[in-house]
Amino acid sequence: MTPSMLEIKDIRKSYRVGPTELKVLKGINLAVEKGDLLAIIGPSGSGKSTLMHMLGLLEKPDTGTYAIDGTQVAYDDDRTLSTLRNRKIGFVFQQYHLLPRLSALENVAVPLSYRGMRETEIRDRCLEYLAKVDMRERVRHRPNEMSGGQQQRVAIARALVGSPAIVLADEPTGALDTKTGEEIMALFQRLNREDGITVVIITHNPALAERCGRAVKIIDGMICSV
Repeated sequence: MTPSMLEIKDIRKSYRVGPTELKVLKGINLAVEKGDLLAIIGPSGSGKSTLMHMLGLLEKPDTGTYAIDGTQVAYDDDRTLSTLRNRKIGFVFQQYHLLPRLSALENVAVPLSYRGMRETEIRDRCLEYLAKVDMRERVRHRPNEMSGGQQQRVAIARALVGSPAIVLADEPTGALDTKTGEEIMALFQRLNREDGITVVIITHNPALAERCGRAVKIIDGMICSV
């Protein structure tokens, strides 16, 4: 049996708030298959942002196991965690997080700058992925010279350029108007359909979740439907 692209088992996470222990994730089990376009949907306070941080290896769980692309995560090795994040996971955020002084091309190049690649190879890959998101004509533009939708397309190219096993998108249309949000969702669908890119979208928006091939709901720190 082929292992899942990503699988977490019994992930739990609590935070100490004064004298109180706040249990945020209460035993999450989730598998993501290669080629999935998966929505994780839940209201504010449901634990979906914390779950996204767990999936992205941005935080360590209190208990539980995590495997990605055949690799079992060892949380006690920070260097290995950083390498896994850089090579296996692409991130797309609601607020884009582009570096303001860099061009679109330079922003997309950031994840590759840690891999010891030749400059010409980095440039070629960045141009390839900017073309995939229909931003080939904006390679020299800085973020303040682009619309919100254009900035999000650059952020998606940056997430993809390192050929990650999975892309995590946290409310990727949340800062966009309805029309632009629909265009960004259509882009995710096309990249998933044509290139087989595995995407997990964290959202509170049922309409967005309906456009994914699969959806799970998180409420009160637990997955309640698959």
